[in-house]
Amino acid sequence: MNRPLALLTLITPLWLAGCSTQPATQQQPYSDEQVKSFALKILGASSLSDDYYAKYRRALTEPHADGRSGS
Repeated sequence: MNRPLALLTLITPLWLAGCSTQPATQQQPYSDEQVKSFALKILGASSLSDDYYAKYRRALTEPHADGRSGS
C-alpha cells in the first residue's frame, strides 16, 4: 500500500472520533432586551416615512398595559 493511502487510512478514523466527541453548543434564547435592541437597530436602518417610524418606535419602546413592551 502506498504511503499517502496508508496515512489517510490511519488519520480518517482519528479525525472522525475527534469530531464525535465535541460537546454540542447550546445557544441561549435571546432576551426581550436583545430582541428589542435588534428591532430598534433594524428600524433605524429602514427607509420608513417619519410617521411610520415614530409609530413603530413608540410600539417598541412604550410599555403596554400587561407590563410587556413591544408587540
